[in-house]
Amino acid sequence: MNLLDRYILSSLLGPFGFFALVFAGILWLLQSLRLVDTVISSGQSAIVFLEFSALVLPNVMLFVLPLATFAAALFTINRLYTESELVVMLMSGQSPWTILRPLLAFSGLAMLAMFSITLYLYPLSVTKLGDRLGDIRADFANSLIVAGQFRHPSQGVTFYIRDTNTAGEMAGIFLHDERDASQSVTYSANRAVLVGDTETAQIIMFDGIAQRFNRSDETYSTVQFARFAYDVSGFLSQKRDRRRHPREFFAAEALNPSDAMLQKAALGDYLAEAHDKIQLPILTFVLPLIALGAVMIGSFRRGGFAIRIAVAVGLLVVVQALTIVTKSSVQNNPVQWWLAYLPAAVTVIAGTGMIAIAASRQRQKGPK
Repeated sequence: MNLLDRYILSSLLGPFGFFALVFAGILWLLQSLRLVDTVISSGQSAIVFLEFSALVLPNVMLFVLPLATFAAALFTINRLYTESELVVMLMSGQSPWTILRPLLAFSGLAMLAMFSITLYLYPLSVTKLGDRLGDIRADFANSLIVAGQFRHPSQGVTFYIRDTNTAGEMAGIFLHDERDASQSVTYSANRAVLVGDTETAQIIMFDGIAQRFNRSDETYSTVQFARFAYDVSGFLSQKRDRRRHPREFFAAEALNPSDAMLQKAALGDYLAEAHDKIQLPILTFVLPLIALGAVMIGSFRRGGFAIRIAVAVGLLVVVQALTIVTKSSVQNNPVQWWLAYLPAAVTVIAGTGMIAIAASRQRQKGPK
């Protein structure tokens, strides 16, 4: 790599870092906000929220890296051309193909990062996140014992506690049970504890009162107690085997799904996810071709290349839309798995075609 290649490559890294941070920050925030309700409603700590936020990062980077790579290439080429640096390079005998070399080195690094995400980090993090969310939703104690909130573990049952401590003790308990059509019972106690295991559980209430209302004769009866055990086994969420989504499998697994996997999802779903994990890094590698070709296809303009930038962004939108369409086609018809690579092929054809036109014009007339 010569001095010119190193200069262009170093010029790409700064904008890439900027765009990656901006895009990642926005998308990470949006993804994390979706988890806030689950974390708060289950009474989890801030540590759990940070864990979940970290697990969504690979998913965020799936969108960020291709966009940041394209945006950095488009911004840098436009800046170098507007500031006449590329003009000097072209006048010194360099061609657009020469300028493409450091650009591909840059996008090659982004492609390797994308492969590490799509082939390993993404399926691993999605599986881990799904398992953790399932554990929390099946955790009876965390879903029920939340201080200061009215909880409804079952139809006709309302539970409230004023406060809890780190030892698991509850203070200021209110429990209203009207599941029986003939009567309703309201329990209140000064303190209580939850005891039991994953199959059976009881709330042991101390120093409380039970008020029973008989609907048939509309009479009240009150009983004070020093200790009372309320069975909550029927409220326990039975943890079931979670069905893994096709995106949670590694590409090698999804390309050759087992019979057990095919009982949970169609072959097209697995193949679409597997080939998507492979084609996304390839698409990241070739997207800068559009940026270079769109900017350099016309003559030099000191005022900038707003129309060409708009064309490059428009082509990016078309490619992204094509990615969605082809993935859906593979899901519906697994035999057409090769369609997954059509967006990358279109990008290569469009990008190299524009670069070839720019190189041809540069040889014939030179920059104006």
